[in-house]
Amino acid sequence: MRTLFIGGRWLGLMWLCISGLLAQIPLEGIAAVVGDEIILQSQVAQQYAYFKQMGMKDDGGLYCETLERFIIQRLLVVRARLDSLKVTDEQVERELDRRIQLLTAQLGSVEAIVEIYGKPLPLLKQDLRQEVRDQILAEEMRQKITSDVKITPQEVRDFFASIPKDSLPFVPAEVELSQIVLYARPSPAEKEAVRERLEEIRREIVAGKMDFASAARAFSQDVASARQGGSLGEFTRGQMVPEFERVAFSVPIGEVSPVFETPYGFHILLVEKRVGQKAQVRHILLRPTISEADVAEAKHRLAVLREQILRDSLSFVRAAIEFSEDPLTKNTGGRLTDEETGSYRIPLDKLDAELYFIVDRLKEGEISEPERFTARDGRPAVRIVKLHRRYPPHRASLELDYERFAEAALQVKKQEAIEKWLERARKNVPVEIRDPRCQEALAEWEKALEK
Repeated sequence: MRTLFIGGRWLGLMWLCISGLLAQIPLEGIAAVVGDEIILQSQVAQQYAYFKQMGMKDDGGLYCETLERFIIQRLLVVRARLDSLKVTDEQVERELDRRIQLLTAQLGSVEAIVEIYGKPLPLLKQDLRQEVRDQILAEEMRQKITSDVKITPQEVRDFFASIPKDSLPFVPAEVELSQIVLYARPSPAEKEAVRERLEEIRREIVAGKMDFASAARAFSQDVASARQGGSLGEFTRGQMVPEFERVAFSVPIGEVSPVFETPYGFHILLVEKRVGQKAQVRHILLRPTISEADVAEAKHRLAVLREQILRDSLSFVRAAIEFSEDPLTKNTGGRLTDEETGSYRIPLDKLDAELYFIVDRLKEGEISEPERFTARDGRPAVRIVKLHRRYPPHRASLELDYERFAEAALQVKKQEAIEKWLERARKNVPVEIRDPRCQEALAEWEKALEK
């Protein structure tokens, strides 16, 4: 039996879930049934298309391999529920935000995500929420199964020795980096002008001279929701920034809120529906313009911070935790990671052009001057970068790559443990393959229960 992506992280995979439709799905729409869990052909087809888009090789078996991934996940989820494993709403929201950030990096902008999926981010996240919850639950079960699996230095050496010398991979040039990011702030005069413009729009709406949806289409700078008349759909507490939620859960239903500010700009909103911890709103967003003087001011603030670090009056790690405004690296002391592997060692060819040229000028231990760049959410920002270490391109060795081989050996051992667990589990949970394309390829899953 083959198992796929066992014991590893399913990074960057946007598994799409169609919830609430199972009762209406005709027989031919079901790819497989695992216990009481149904896997839809549409889910498999969407994930298969994503794998192909990401460049995964298809020798004719990728579709059925994709279905097998779903089967494994469902088995893990069934067992996790029996073992009363829990996933919190906070965990789900964090993972959704991480995946949206990864997809933004892959596609180039939030607008591109909205264009491809045809809906605002809150609605997309709502569609993904249950499937992400199940994936986290499956990962919790994997961790429980492998919690006692350890690797010794001798096992790492044995693993390395088992690899033929001519099969050792060639490792490209890599670097270890940290960064501190500050966003450029608009001037008080610009902010006041934008606030007043939005106050004027609000007065027009309240006076009945235009309806909220039309005003959103005409004026809102949140492009995705503007197309929908400002609609953000239904969302749950914890999905939006605190400033937005405070207003959404306090303004009377049907009334236009006062103008308020969030990190994204100035808003007004109209609550259409609110039940318990859920709200359905429309909003209008205006963003203050960032001038070159604003960017220069952010550079100055960061230069002062850099000087403190260079004088040893403040460590880079502490400065990142206290002052960096980048949510992905702030809590790790500024450390950047390879988004696919989670490793601190990042291949040079994975750095964006701006970051590459900063790193190219640095020696190990040096900190760059403040440089302007565009953050993932599109806001102008500045950053300083510290180069911790360079790794030259080389044939993989135990000396330079011990951690890499230790992790690989551990994953092999964990995978063996999960495969043994799956052998037992599939004898107790019925699996029915209904997709005719995979009935032969995945026949072993159905036969297991017969033994």
